[in-house]
Amino acid sequence: MFLGLISCRENADEPPFSVIPEIRFKGLSHDTIREFEDILTLSFRYQDGDGDLGYEEPDSYAVFIRDARLTKYDGFYLAPVAPPGAVIAVQGDLKVEFPSLFVFGNRTEERTKFYIYMIDRKGNKSNELTTPEVIIKKKG
Repeated sequence: MFLGLISCRENADEPPFSVIPEIRFKGLSHDTIREFEDILTLSFRYQDGDGDLGYEEPDSYAVFIRDARLTKYDGFYLAPVAPPGAVIAVQGDLKVEFPSLFVFGNRTEERTKFYIYMIDRKGNKSNELTTPEVIIKKKG
C-alpha cells in the first residue's frame, strides 16, 4: 500500500484554519475494480493549523482507513508534513493505493466503502470521511 504526499502549503501568520486536522474527500480512481488486478486509489485533502501531522518514527501512524467489510482500521505511516518543532499551517493532498482488494467468499462481486481519518502528534483526531461505494468484481 502506498501513501503519497502531493503538496504542502506553509503560512507563518496565524493559522488560517483549526489546529485540529480536517480532511475532505477528493475522489476514487475507480468505482468498480477487478480483484487482484486493479489498484484502487483513494484521494483526500488535509489541512492542519499547526502542522503537526506525520511522524518521524515509521512505526507511528497518522492515517487510518477501514474497509466497511471489516471491523478494524489499518494504520498508515505519514512522514512529517512540516519540519518537526515548527508551528505552521499546512495543507495538501494524499493518495492511498490498495493493490489487492478481493471479494470475500463465493460471491461474484461485493460492494464496500472506506472510512478515513487522521490523528496529529498531539492526538487530535480529524473528522471521518466515508467514501462512495466501490464494487469489487471476482476475477475470471
